[in-house]
Amino acid sequence: MKGTVLRTAVLLTVVAALLGPGAAADAAKTSGNTFIVVGTGIISKQDVTTARQQAIANSLVSAVGLVAAELLTVEAMVDNHEKLNAIVYTQTGKYVQDYKVLTEGAFGDQYRVMVQASVSRNALKNQLSRAGVIRAHKTMPRVLFFLSEQDLQEPYPRYWWGQGMPYSKPVAESAIAEVMREQNFKIIEHGPRVQRMATAAVTDSADIGPEEAVNLGKALNADVVVIGTALAEAAPNVMGSSIRSFKGLINARAYRTKTGDQLAAVTRTAVAANVDEQAGGRDALRGSGSLVGEQLAIDIEDAWQKEKLEADKIEVALTGTRNLANFVMFRRMLNTVEGVEGIAVQELKADTATLKVAYKGSARELANSLMLRAFDTFGINIYEVGEDNLKIQLISHAPAAQN
Repeated sequence: MKGTVLRTAVLLTVVAALLGPGAAADAAKTSGNTFIVVGTGIISKQDVTTARQQAIANSLVSAVGLVAAELLTVEAMVDNHEKLNAIVYTQTGKYVQDYKVLTEGAFGDQYRVMVQASVSRNALKNQLSRAGVIRAHKTMPRVLFFLSEQDLQEPYPRYWWGQGMPYSKPVAESAIAEVMREQNFKIIEHGPRVQRMATAAVTDSADIGPEEAVNLGKALNADVVVIGTALAEAAPNVMGSSIRSFKGLINARAYRTKTGDQLAAVTRTAVAANVDEQAGGRDALRGSGSLVGEQLAIDIEDAWQKEKLEADKIEVALTGTRNLANFVMFRRMLNTVEGVEGIAVQELKADTATLKVAYKGSARELANSLMLRAFDTFGINIYEVGEDNLKIQLISHAPAAQN
């Protein structure tokens, strides 16, 4: 509780600093995403109406800011303050579902309001994701590279898992890893210890197969392995007698170690010009590596988040669905529960139904949310709560007695 109070205090200080004078606000959370917030406006030239509007606006910024604080760290809010000002604090109407003023009054040259506001967490989260603010705070996979590399100075490719190969960090892999680290991917370093493990476990070949790479990746706790080739070669363009062009070509494929499924396949080329053959080849590999890293980051993250969404699905087994109107009403209500991102009907029979619910939370949390809902024509009996499933009975109310 102490940590929550401190975090809220820091948040309100940050919001006040972002909005400038007159933005002071206090807040308390009631239930769900409903908050009691206090906002202040400055009375200038006896204009109470404008001060009141300013106070309400500041209180709504505080309410939205409290939800943002649950999605982001304070450091992230400070680092992204320009984005947050543009897409959140100046557009609170997109996220505030409803509000009402509980009490208000003038105190000297200040007008203060106490407001109860409900904020849509999903709407705010989706906007922050689209703006790239949340991306850096997602749990991202651990990646291990198996990328052979051949530059213009070498007759054969180098690969770190080969027997007797000197330890080195390929230029192309370094460029790919740098881009992916910026997107919060965790890169597994293959130092001498890992190299010794690899030489005993995989075939001594530059063309390592997916199965061997996946198996070694599992042993090193990698979530994803990337295998491929990087080649630098001379390009035809020249300028004068000294400046030549060089091309870097990279082919890369990513595999999920848990399943062995391919997640991405990327091919990119880049051209560099230099008077020095070795430097030009490395520049070209570095350029193509950055391009590959950008695309791999997008493709792997898409597959990773899709897998996580599938893992977050909760099975809801319903009985008492013979009354179709009750079933339809229950589904509509379920769609409005905070954290529910999708519902699919898996099976529908005479008096039973099975739903798959994409829910950001546990089955217990979903059950708790459902217990707070009321219906006119039926009630619910949640008679079993499992790790990833619920069993619910829809109980029709008895018709009212006629006089």
